[in-house]
Amino acid sequence: MQKDLGEVMGLYPTPVTVVGTVLENGRVNFLTIAHVGVTEHKRLLISVDKGHALSDAAIAKNGVVSVSLVNREMLEAVDYCGIAKGAKEDKSTVFAHRFDELEKAPIIEKAPLCMTCRIIKTVEVGSFHNYILQPVHTYVQEEYINEKGKIDYASMKPILFEFQNLNYLETGAIAGKCWNIGKNYKK
Repeated sequence: MQKDLGEVMGLYPTPVTVVGTVLENGRVNFLTIAHVGVTEHKRLLISVDKGHALSDAAIAKNGVVSVSLVNREMLEAVDYCGIAKGAKEDKSTVFAHRFDELEKAPIIEKAPLCMTCRIIKTVEVGSFHNYILQPVHTYVQEEYINEKGKIDYASMKPILFEFQNLNYLETGAIAGKCWNIGKNYKK
């Protein structure tokens, strides 16, 4: 039997990402964000709490950002980037990084996957700025590309954020093949 928990957001867990930007003073900054989603096949959303005013202002001004998936090897540094505020801590050396032509979107070199993106729309909802992004480049570590040239998320094992119990979860097990396992379903 199901129990009503009220107005609880139940769509967690969500992927943990590190969003990279360049601050007004030219310093690189990394912010951990797990309020992310797909808005359509070629666009994604990051939701930035206005409490991260320095990062939020830089993202809005630059119009570009990097978004990286993370794995267990990165988790301690990723959690630190979610705890430390860029206004008080210099997080520019937490991850080795480089740039492509989107010069204010730092690419984390050890990230299993990193996208450099342009902001195409901003929507304010409550205390969050929601940025709709279009990826320009998606960089993937070669060991996470399968024989078909596709991203292999099962071997990447991206980390998920689970808000209700404040846990990080690790992915990796394949439960079934999409648009296949339901073919034999009988009512």
